[in-house]
Amino acid sequence: MFFMENILVICAHPDDETLGLGGTLALHSKNKDKISILILTDGESGRNIPHQKISSRKKQAIEACKILGIDKINFLDFPDQKLDTFPLLEIAKKIEEEINLLKPNIVYTHFWGDTNQDHQQIFKATKIAARPLPSSSVKKLICYEIQSSTELGTGSDVFSPNLFVNIEKTFQKKITAIKKYKHEIHPFPHPRSIDAITAKSQNIGSSVGVKFAEAFFIVFNIQ
Repeated sequence: MFFMENILVICAHPDDETLGLGGTLALHSKNKDKISILILTDGESGRNIPHQKISSRKKQAIEACKILGIDKINFLDFPDQKLDTFPLLEIAKKIEEEINLLKPNIVYTHFWGDTNQDHQQIFKATKIAARPLPSSSVKKLICYEIQSSTELGTGSDVFSPNLFVNIEKTFQKKITAIKKYKHEIHPFPHPRSIDAITAKSQNIGSSVGVKFAEAFFIVFNIQ
C-alpha cells in the first residue's frame, strides 16, 4: 500500500497526542498517511495512581487514537514526571530505535519551552534521535503545543508557531477523542475543559481565517 506520509508522534503522556494535534492526525488519517504514536511514560505514576488505573489510561489512549484513525501505539512506560532522572541519551536511544524501525519522514514532538519537564526532556531526546543525517528518514521535525503547558513560556521559550493546520473538518473528532480521557477533562475555566479546548482551536483558527486550527513550530524541513 502506498502512503502519502509516514508520521511518528512522540508524546510524554497518554492524551498529549489528542490535545496537541488530534485534528491534524485525523486529517493525516483521512489522507491515508501512516501514523504511529510513541508514548514514553505511563502518565500516572507521578500521582501515585494504582496500576489498574494506569492500564485504564492506556486503554483510553487506544480508544482515543482509534477515533482519530490510528491503531499503532507503543508505550515505553518510563515513570511519569521522572524523565529527568534518566540519562538523556538513554531516552534518545529508545526514540532512535523507534525511528529506525518505522522510518518516518515526519516526526511530531513536544515544544522545548513547555513547563512540563517530561516534555522538555522529550524534545531534547527527539532532537538527538531525529537529527538530520544522510541515513535518517526524518525530513521534518515539528513541535506541537499542549494546553496548560506551552502557553506559559517566556523569552526564547515562547511558542511562536510557523505552521497552522485547518481542522474544521476534523475538530469534532478531536473533541470526541479527548472525551475518552475522562480524568483529564475538567470544568471551565480549566484550560483542559472542552470549552477551553474549543476556544483555543477557534482562537488559533481566527488568526489564520478559519473556524478551527492547530498551531505548530517547524524545527527543520528538508525538501
